[in-house]
Amino acid sequence: MAQPSNTFDSYDANGIKESLEDVIYDISPEDTPFYSTCAKVKARNTYHEWQTDALRSSAANAHIEGDATAAEARTTTSRLGNYTQIFKNAVIIPGTDEGLDKAGRAKEMALNWGALAA
Repeated sequence: MAQPSNTFDSYDANGIKESLEDVIYDISPEDTPFYSTCAKVKARNTYHEWQTDALRSSAANAHIEGDATAAEARTTTSRLGNYTQIFKNAVIIPGTDEGLDKAGRAKEMALNWGALAA
């Protein structure tokens, strides 16, 4: 048995999940300021992937009632990825300094850790 023309089957699909987002982001045809304000997800592996897709081209697609339907050719999503990076900063605060009365903060470590995490 043969497939009809332009059938998009599972052999054409990407998306076997490892650390793959369950979202397809539309990154075309121009910049997406809305995407910049959306919440992001955390990577769950050292290599994190996501899928992107493009809008189909606009066309005159009005059909008469009862007209035969022909499938249009579609392309698969693009699978993109990036490796995570470990950032490390170290601070050493002597115990004597932690026992002193400070202005504007209770503990020196809390002040320095907050500055490093920002």
